[in-house]
Amino acid sequence: MQVLTKETRVKTFLNSIGRNSKNSRKSYQTSLIKFEEFLKPKNLTPTSIIPLLTKGKINTYELLDQFVSYLTNNGVTIVSLKVYVSAVKSYFEYFDIDIVPSKFRRRVKVPKYFPDPEEPLTLTDIRELLEFNSNHRLRTFILLLVSTGLRAMEGASLRLMDVDFNVNPTRITVRREYSKTKRSRTIYCSDEATKHLHKLIDMHPSKRPQDFIFAMKIDTREPNSIYNRLLEQFQKLQHIADKDARKENSERRKLTLHSLRRTCFSIINEQTNSEYANWFLGHNHSVYWTHKEQERREIYRTKCMPFLTVYQDTRSNTLEDALREKDKTIKLLTNRIADVEHDQALIMELLQDGGATLKKKLEEEDN
Repeated sequence: MQVLTKETRVKTFLNSIGRNSKNSRKSYQTSLIKFEEFLKPKNLTPTSIIPLLTKGKINTYELLDQFVSYLTNNGVTIVSLKVYVSAVKSYFEYFDIDIVPSKFRRRVKVPKYFPDPEEPLTLTDIRELLEFNSNHRLRTFILLLVSTGLRAMEGASLRLMDVDFNVNPTRITVRREYSKTKRSRTIYCSDEATKHLHKLIDMHPSKRPQDFIFAMKIDTREPNSIYNRLLEQFQKLQHIADKDARKENSERRKLTLHSLRRTCFSIINEQTNSEYANWFLGHNHSVYWTHKEQERREIYRTKCMPFLTVYQDTRSNTLEDALREKDKTIKLLTNRIADVEHDQALIMELLQDGGATLKKKLEEEDN
């Protein structure tokens, strides 16, 4: 077995983290850089601290508590602080330095986090925002996120081959490589978003199946640049529309691209149920909740799509279609109720006269 040298400890740990997610690797690397800055005045490094902790020359809990104090004094937010501490704990445990959870809670005092409620975003708010937009690519991206609940990176990574316009509503396949949960899924988008997708694709410099839909250059290989560009344009739009307010004591904006995902979830949850909403957005849901693809598509078309349509003209047409479907269902149920009432009347007559009246009626119906 290869013995880890001082030069390979951190690298080996980060490589093990990166096998599942490149983003996680970057996050852990940032955390260890912060830890390295904390250790520098002590003439220590993340590599040299491991033997000292293993031999018990430095108390693990005291070191972590000092790290928390260091981060707090340097103005690190509570959310980031928890990420950094969790990553350092994972780094220690990777090298067999056990951390007992009960002792950690007792010895290391991490500030408590009380998140502010998220700013609700309605379709009216989205319409008002889009009034200041003249960028068709960004408009399409926003309408797509509203109607699908895609994460921004999932939307930016869509290729032409991932969208199936041959079914109604349009079917979209989210690739596992760019999904947060590393699981692929199939969802749907509104007719409104489909209309704008067609326009954007017609403007596309290349129409190869493997090309990214929102790419601005033919030779784009990764969606990160697409996401960064769309995010920059979205933030400019927020500034123009005067909707770029930030949360109290935070650099984060009240309205983000992720707010569109929350709006989608809220609407789908209200129109259907939490199981369908969680499945649609790629969250964990009950293993006992199963429907065929055609049934899931029909649920979205009739119950969700009318309320995920932003512009009034498209929304009105979609609502009319949904109302026509409901009228058909009501008429069908009314006919069934009438048949049941007719059968009940015959049964009552049978009970009352021993079947004589029923026999006569049946003979009349046969004639």
